[in-house]
Amino acid sequence: MNKIKNAGICAPLGFSSAGISADIKDNGSDQPDFGVLTSMAPCEAAGVFTKNRVKAAPLIFAMDKLEKGTKINGILVNSGNANACTGKKGLENCRLLTEEAEKILGVDSGTILISSTGVIGEQLPVTKMKVAMRNFPDILAGYDDDFAKAILTTDTCIKRLALLVETEAGAYVIGGVAKGSGMIAPDMATMLSFITTDAMISKNNLQACLKKSVEKSFNSITVDGDMSTNDSVFIFANGMSGININNEKYLEQFQQSLDYLCLELAKMIVMDGEGATKFVEINIKGALNKDEAKRCGMKIANSPLVKTMFFGEDPNWGRLLACIGASFVEMKEDKVEIYFDTLKYVENGLLIDKTLEEEAARIMQKKSFAITINLNIGKAAHTVYTSDLSYDYVKINADYRT
Repeated sequence: MNKIKNAGICAPLGFSSAGISADIKDNGSDQPDFGVLTSMAPCEAAGVFTKNRVKAAPLIFAMDKLEKGTKINGILVNSGNANACTGKKGLENCRLLTEEAEKILGVDSGTILISSTGVIGEQLPVTKMKVAMRNFPDILAGYDDDFAKAILTTDTCIKRLALLVETEAGAYVIGGVAKGSGMIAPDMATMLSFITTDAMISKNNLQACLKKSVEKSFNSITVDGDMSTNDSVFIFANGMSGININNEKYLEQFQQSLDYLCLELAKMIVMDGEGATKFVEINIKGALNKDEAKRCGMKIANSPLVKTMFFGEDPNWGRLLACIGASFVEMKEDKVEIYFDTLKYVENGLLIDKTLEEEAARIMQKKSFAITINLNIGKAAHTVYTSDLSYDYVKINADYRT
């Protein structure tokens, strides 16, 4: 597979998108906050959603359609309003907006989904959005800049990637965009991701592949440990490349490509974490099983004391060891090893040498570094990606609604 420069969801054949300002925040801004992604051909579609028991109306609306096996022609997306905790009216607004979009775009009834992100507890400005979407047919294009901007909230940059995947039968493309920088934690976060492909793949295979990829990527990142009501990853496959990948060999190649795309987008989210100054990879090795490895990694990654330690560039290894114990995984203190990048800092649960502290601190001064912990109990491993916790995180979230 090869990266396609400056490309995302519109790189696969037949997909187009648009983004426009609907002034959803009612602040007079002309920044894009309402977008649409559409396909020339109906798509097999799949999704993975937050495990939060409070789910936003767009998720409930989409989950219902996907469970019915409905082929999908596109999706509306807005920022500035989550349409969460909005009751029956929130669901009705999803219906009103998607039905209007289906008429404007000239697609079959029931084939448009909707996704939202932003402030919880407020109804969508349906009238404004209906007026704005009348412009979509005229501005639909084969690039995703405005769409990628329309989904942003506290993000500082757009996040996108596209891959060319070559097979013996020919080539197809996978593209994706994502948003997210705060309220990021499994299972997913205030994050949205939209993935497209022109490969031919069955709905069941598409769902299975997406679920596996999300577990290794979007469900293995954390910025602040908070789980949103709107987390969603959608994938749409329109088959327009003509490359049928519904066999073991091609599915394995697709899985590897999708894994890579999702992980890269997930890393972009962590790197853009609210107020983040560090990107930290936490590798847990030697765990009893994979679930315990992930639980241990997440306990460390979500610890405010550890995250402020990252920000302060202080190799306070005791905080790491305390989190390992507090994760309640199978472990023996006198078997634990801790590395800062490749520097072995702790062995048999004890600091190797106080003189290593200066070198460990230098490693933590880098924008990106790794913490590796070997529990030496079993053979399982898992990697978690996180950021530090800075002064700016507090400032951003204290003033989020103003």
